[in-house]
Amino acid sequence: MLLFRTLLILAVFGLASACSDMSVRTFSDAEFANLANIEVQDVKGRSGQLYTRQLQNQLAVKHIMAPTHQVVSAINASSANTLSIVGSSSTLKKMTMTASFELINIDTGEVELSESLSTNATLGAVTSYFGQDESEANGRERLAKLLADRVAQRIRLHFLTRGS
Repeated sequence: MLLFRTLLILAVFGLASACSDMSVRTFSDAEFANLANIEVQDVKGRSGQLYTRQLQNQLAVKHIMAPTHQVVSAINASSANTLSIVGSSSTLKKMTMTASFELINIDTGEVELSESLSTNATLGAVTSYFGQDESEANGRERLAKLLADRVAQRIRLHFLTRGS
């Protein structure tokens, strides 16, 4: 029992010392100003409207000064066929939504970042047709917001790594 306690204490100290070299970096004022001066181009449709609004909120867009960068995005949602479950019929569908975006420096016209991100959701756990339609609409809204969050994280990461 004493050996177990000794090993446990050594393991805790070892874990604590291994994590002691971590550092957290925050945005400098210049990096935050870059994020706040991004112009987010509107994306069409209900999902695009939610995506644009969420992206602006995540980037803390404030048009105090002239924009330095522009984000041009396109989102595409596709529903796959019914998922199959062994031994029974299913009304479940798999939806994939993809956001392609470019971060453009307005001064130079250079594309600083060009990527495509995608995410999936399973829909239609209810059996009524109305419920399935609502599930699909809700899924589109959730995926649009999730993609906006991921795009904002990717843009933040771009500005953090560019400064170092």
